[in-house]
Amino acid sequence: MDNTLIQQLKQTNISTDSEKTSERVKQAWKSASATTKDEVMALADVALSTIQRAYRTGSLSAKLAVALAQVLKVNPFYLTAETDEAADIFDEQTLNAFLIAHGYEALATAPKARRRRTKAAQTESNAAGNSEVEPKAEPEVAPIFIVEVAPSPAINTELCDADVLTLLHALQLKASFGAEEAGASLRKLYDILLG
Repeated sequence: MDNTLIQQLKQTNISTDSEKTSERVKQAWKSASATTKDEVMALADVALSTIQRAYRTGSLSAKLAVALAQVLKVNPFYLTAETDEAADIFDEQTLNAFLIAHGYEALATAPKARRRRTKAAQTESNAAGNSEVEPKAEPEVAPIFIVEVAPSPAINTELCDADVLTLLHALQLKASFGAEEAGASLRKLYDILLG
């Protein structure tokens, strides 16, 4: 997570146990090198006194927790005393879980879609590379046909409430990531619904 995203995190205390947080932050900070400490302070855009206050009082913000966890490669849930597992991990999955748990769903990244290899490509790859490895049997996928349909001026009124909410949520997500058209559409929709 880069500095601009970390700056969007609040500086309010999220620790569930100030004694444990104080102890854990102090231990992580004291064992860090000077370069690493500078990196944490630059990433969180905080002064040394802010970090010292965190390990003196046990008060830890999401902003500082993410910066510490990311640079020092520790579980942010461990720093905030939400778990007692001291696993030295910090990956995208842990970050997303932490952001969602603390109300930052909009900042959590969507998991990257995995591309499925076709049976032909897998067989070709195995023939070119290591021929001893047998290809995994994948289910046959029916071909997909794309049919062009002329756009209709009428709006489909057969959407259920869940579909409408899903579309609204998708529009909100696009707008939150800076899509100008989505933001304008969302404002128009709010005006219509609330006007």
